[in-house]
Amino acid sequence: MTKWISTLAVAFLISFNTFSQTHQPSLEDCKLMFQDYYYLKDWKKAQTNLEYIIANSPEEGEKYYIKGVKVYEYLMKGTKAQDSIKIYQQKALDLYQNRFSIYGKNDQVQNQFLSSIYRYWIKYPAKYDSLASLFQVRFDENMGGVSQSNMLAYFDVMRRTKKYKQPVDETLVLSNYDRIATQIREQGDAKGYLEKIDQMLLQAIDLNCEKVEEIYGQSLTEPAQAKRYLNMIFRMDCEVNNKAQEAISVVLDTDPDYKLAMYAAKKATIDRRLSDAQRYLGIALQQATSSDQEGDVYMELAKTMTLKEKKQDAYQYAKKAIAKNNNIEAYKLIGNLYMSSFSECVGDKDIVARRAVFIAAYDKFKIAKDKKNMALAEAQFPTMEEIHFNSYELGQSVIVDCWFKEEVVIARRPVQ
Repeated sequence: MTKWISTLAVAFLISFNTFSQTHQPSLEDCKLMFQDYYYLKDWKKAQTNLEYIIANSPEEGEKYYIKGVKVYEYLMKGTKAQDSIKIYQQKALDLYQNRFSIYGKNDQVQNQFLSSIYRYWIKYPAKYDSLASLFQVRFDENMGGVSQSNMLAYFDVMRRTKKYKQPVDETLVLSNYDRIATQIREQGDAKGYLEKIDQMLLQAIDLNCEKVEEIYGQSLTEPAQAKRYLNMIFRMDCEVNNKAQEAISVVLDTDPDYKLAMYAAKKATIDRRLSDAQRYLGIALQQATSSDQEGDVYMELAKTMTLKEKKQDAYQYAKKAIAKNNNIEAYKLIGNLYMSSFSECVGDKDIVARRAVFIAAYDKFKIAKDKKNMALAEAQFPTMEEIHFNSYELGQSVIVDCWFKEEVVIARRPVQ
């Protein structure tokens, strides 16, 4: 059928207009006119013929139910009268129900139904309880068949329910959250629905750190439970206590993840649990998928070794960080290692050779564009007198003889 009125339809319309008082259109006439009016976007006339078809031959074809919903939605868009909109909405929903009873249900059609009823009713707080019930029935029937957009819609209903001070079954909402989060993680979250759902969850229920502990922190030996617990304490910015550290270990041992391992390592470093930090960084290094990620791991290892006062290990890790992603922070760390090594590098060398450590540090700070530390290092350079009386010259190259071996160019301390 083309978008243009067929010859038969034209002839019929002329006849119908002429003899409208005596001629009753047949089912075939209405089918023909529905198609033509649908393609001409004359939604009111399409509606008249649609309703005759559905009333007189409800099993005529599924296409009438599919197109019928579109007819009513176009009619909704074409009016601002709320009473009319509600009538069209109900007619569209009735089409879905009739379609289900005749042609059965499948995931695609049920998702379309949920999406439609959500759009129709979301502006009316009195409908929220009914909406929540419809979503719940579908979740309990087949959570895996629910679209992610409808999962998000459910939490929008819940947060609006809370906003309008209507009762919310928080235990049920949390249970649905667990199931939905699991589904989205298994299916993949290409559109970032889970983050939006997390935000809505916090608007839908009165969740606090104590409640997170009570609900999610009871049994953390199962990886799935440990993941949910960690997700919530991170989202709520709760204390990473011993229980959280236990959960982190469970997750990293069973399902290692780069981001979680890095987070755990940084937290352990702050808490001065340096052995734990090393272990987590080892996991992060194994899970790294790019040079940038590897460089970041090596940088954290360099910091950890610095805190453990293992300068040479810190130095080697910082060099690896530079090799992987030219980490500017690594140059600063090396500069600080050099600055703190003056006493170790004294020996029986002359004052210029000893102060060459500060020149080496300055060179690293300069690469890092760290002007504050550059000034501190430069203030420890040898004076012009020290350079002259120890038989050196400005611009002369020397090797710093310490736990590191680095060539530097003799420079003088700035004149005050």
